[in-house]
Amino acid sequence: MAAKTSTALSRVLCEETQTQSAQPNLQNSAPMLSKSPRFAAIAVDYVLYVELSKDGLLSQQKALAPIKWERIVPSPLPAPFQANIVSFTWPRFQYEVLIHMANKCDILQRFMIKNHDAGNLVWLASIKNHADFGVAVKIDGPADFLNFSQAAYEAYPASVAFKITMANPIQKANDAALQATRSCFPARPPICGKHGAP
Repeated sequence: MAAKTSTALSRVLCEETQTQSAQPNLQNSAPMLSKSPRFAAIAVDYVLYVELSKDGLLSQQKALAPIKWERIVPSPLPAPFQANIVSFTWPRFQYEVLIHMANKCDILQRFMIKNHDAGNLVWLASIKNHADFGVAVKIDGPADFLNFSQAAYEAYPASVAFKITMANPIQKANDAALQATRSCFPARPPICGKHGAP
């Protein structure tokens, strides 16, 4: 009799275990499945610097006196990028935005992708009237993008914007020249020295 009781208990425990493991826990997965896509018009803009000796075809001032660097901006602004921002990985989002902003201009597209791959582009993003992202913030990688995209999703239909910039090479060259000058001419000792005023 003891054997039958333990078998009956084993069977009951076994059936309960099988029933529990056969049914997925839908309570935990429901929030992920219930997020509906939210396609938004993401404003995109850029400020880039072109070294004319290398990328002169992108120049907007071909007839002017020769200069080494030229700042280029879109004219007119690119159309908004239509996307469900939470559906992208950070690398895929960057690539799609660059393609969109180049607007079928192969030279500009190659220039942007080359500078993106070299790490020369800075991505700034904002959400209109948002507590954390109301002022443009730098998106440095996947974690920043995930936080931003979730905030954009929750703030829908608030305006979302991305701006791609580069460090100003003219300013960088001036800073480097100033630094080189400072290292060539060390600071002079005080005129009075340790002997006091003349």
